[in-house]
Amino acid sequence: MTGAAAIRKGFTLLEMLAAMSLMMAAAACLYSSLYTGFRAKRGAEAAIEPSIVAANAIEIIKQDILGVLPPNGVLAGAFMGADAADASGADSDIVMLYTTHAHASESAVTGGVSEIELLLESDDDDYDGNGGYKLVRRVTTNLLSPKTLDPEEQVLCRNVGSLNIRYFDGYTWLDEWDSTGQDDTLPLAVEIDLQITYKSSGSDEQGRPCRLIQSFSIPCGVAGSQGMEMSGT
Repeated sequence: MTGAAAIRKGFTLLEMLAAMSLMMAAAACLYSSLYTGFRAKRGAEAAIEPSIVAANAIEIIKQDILGVLPPNGVLAGAFMGADAADASGADSDIVMLYTTHAHASESAVTGGVSEIELLLESDDDDYDGNGGYKLVRRVTTNLLSPKTLDPEEQVLCRNVGSLNIRYFDGYTWLDEWDSTGQDDTLPLAVEIDLQITYKSSGSDEQGRPCRLIQSFSIPCGVAGSQGMEMSGT
């Protein structure tokens, strides 16, 4: 009887199978919850990252414009804003200006007067390989060089859908600006409208647009110097 009693204290095979089934079900539920959580985290990061990239690109453009020089200075030239579009009709504006904003080269961070050109270029390295656009900043630093120098090209962001820039003359927003036809004056404010397309990594879904719009005024000191020079002529 002692042996029989000892045998009755153990687990039967059926009980072991039932316990293992419950453990597997609990593990599957836990895995599903963790997978859902990590997927939501990746999706949130993928959605936020384009906004950060666009904001950083606009901040660099903003600093260039805040350091803009009057277009009739010794080293400075015309402030040019061209209204352009690609074959599909998406905005693809171009801006050329002279600024004192410091810029980063491959070896160091330098300053001084620079010629800046902002434009969109075709990008064969975008995420889907369909030839999207990249926002490019071309910087020419040595403006007194006796020979023509190739500008340094910096990619501010990729997967760009459109770039629209408008200029405020004190009364209305204009789609383009040419200081040579505006008595060598600068706009009072500039608006940047940048759209980036993004999608989750490894996803087959169509990319979704992320649009960021910012406007900022030209520094009062620059506007003041323009007014004095115009009144003196």
